[in-house]
Amino acid sequence: MSGGVDVAAPVASAQTRTVPLPLLRLLPWAVGAITVAAAVLRFAGLSGVGPNTFYDAAVRSMGMSLHNFFFGAFDPRAFLAIDKPPLDLWLQVLSVKVFGWGSFALKLPEALAGTLAVPLLYDAVRRAVGAPAGLAAAAVLALAPESVLTARSDTMDSVMMLLVIVALWLTIRACSERPSRRLLVLAGVALGLAFNVKLLEAVLALPGLTVLYLLGADRDMRKRIGDLVRAGAAFVGVGLSWAILVTIAPGSHPWAVGSTNGSVWDAMFVFNGVGRGSASGSTTTGGPGLLRLLVPSGWHFNQLFGSVLFAAFALGIAGALTAVLRERHEPAGPRRLPHAFAIAITVWIAFSVLLFDGIGTMHTRYMEALSPALAVAIGWGAVTLAGAGRRATPAVPALVAALLCICFYAGGLHPDSISTGALALLIATIGAARIAHAASGSSAAAARWLTGAMILTTALAFPVHESVLLARTHANDSGGLATVNAKQTTALSSFLTPRTSGIRYELAVDDPLKVATLIISDQRAILPLTPSFGGHALISVAQLRADIAAGQVRYALVAHRSCATDPSGKEWCTRAARWIRSHGVNVSNDAGLTGASRLYRLVGESS
Repeated sequence: MSGGVDVAAPVASAQTRTVPLPLLRLLPWAVGAITVAAAVLRFAGLSGVGPNTFYDAAVRSMGMSLHNFFFGAFDPRAFLAIDKPPLDLWLQVLSVKVFGWGSFALKLPEALAGTLAVPLLYDAVRRAVGAPAGLAAAAVLALAPESVLTARSDTMDSVMMLLVIVALWLTIRACSERPSRRLLVLAGVALGLAFNVKLLEAVLALPGLTVLYLLGADRDMRKRIGDLVRAGAAFVGVGLSWAILVTIAPGSHPWAVGSTNGSVWDAMFVFNGVGRGSASGSTTTGGPGLLRLLVPSGWHFNQLFGSVLFAAFALGIAGALTAVLRERHEPAGPRRLPHAFAIAITVWIAFSVLLFDGIGTMHTRYMEALSPALAVAIGWGAVTLAGAGRRATPAVPALVAALLCICFYAGGLHPDSISTGALALLIATIGAARIAHAASGSSAAAARWLTGAMILTTALAFPVHESVLLARTHANDSGGLATVNAKQTTALSSFLTPRTSGIRYELAVDDPLKVATLIISDQRAILPLTPSFGGHALISVAQLRADIAAGQVRYALVAHRSCATDPSGKEWCTRAARWIRSHGVNVSNDAGLTGASRLYRLVGESS
């Protein structure tokens, strides 16, 4: 295009994209503005967002010693460990060491990762299909409700998502730069780090990234396959590195929460792998089913994620059809990378949606693994339909059909005022598209950019409404545990502190995850009778009696409802917990406890 500057350099000339010089000068400002918007939505009121008590207790315990730090210990004495590799929690430990304990410091790594992912996605998409699509994809990721919610939550999914985008960025560079092998191996390293953050969730991008390099790299096919093998080895080696190290480490190892045998491997691949696929594991999420992400069920997936997914379907399909039709009337040119990129994004979305529709246990934060691909589909679709950066005119019929579908779907999700606004934007967008159709020269370029911006505004009208609401209400998707409440935590702390000074285990507990708040507030050393999940007995009656006789434990909390109220025949109520109920002195009233939990003073009587 006359008067344009190539913004895709140094990528292969197969995907040259031009932007008029005045708009090119505004690109850094536009990327900066989008990044600032992402930061505002992720950081606003972050100190008031609720906690994830399980991981916060682990951060508190991990900060107490290098042993706890390395193993990802849940409790100060490292009886238990978290159910995942602790890479993300290492970042949280460092954050609270620098900024002090608090909600802001605990969530800083997630909020920062969610923000940095936005400009990085822009640059990745820019290198593959041009700056306009990159800018649009970055805007979608910055404003998407699910990404905003996850980045404001005390979980590790946003850090995982950032690392996946790093792998995408490196793979795109490997397709067109030299030495491509090193870049692809680094992509495998990045994906391996993502696995160490959120395990199999990070693998959802792997088929798409594989397809991208296999079809998009400008190398001999045999060399491409060899490069993928090396990158795969890097992914496996980095991904399993922590698990291997903790397995061969000498000394005592904490029991991995969620495992059936205490092994980190069982926690990683059974509890967090095949166990998540069981339909019986789903209670509040509506259960598996076709298009579960688009219909009202469980945790409002349709509002937090479905609106973006539907927009990706509508704009992505319409944009793809438009691109195919346009190529029939344009001079043919080398299109290896953009075609490979389109197929890779399609594979990424299809694989992830099918998996999410089929698994039993489902949380909103899991979908962060799919967010970058959806952002690309919406952004690239909008740019293609608007004709930004092309000589071809906007595909008005396809555009109208896509936006009508989006408005009708979103109409059932949001207030009438938002629906009316979206329809008004639709009409204005059609008008801008008609102007772009008739304009020529620099006016046409400006009209195409305006049309693309209006397409995005229409598609994101409801998602932006939701994202702002999430920030204003201090919402999160941390999925906290059913712990002892704050009032009873304070009562327990006040009662135990003067009575357990110098004691090795300040509290024995049958359901240790329920006292996560006590670990957070007091860094209180506990003696877990079970690892909570599954009710497996960690402590025998004989060992408990020996610890009591040695003066290592004086009090026990029977916190699980099935054991506290009716211990007979309950899997959760271990022999040690039943022994405590029979032989301990109930001091719950003295401690100010109410409800099902019972506090006992242990006197070491024979059974």
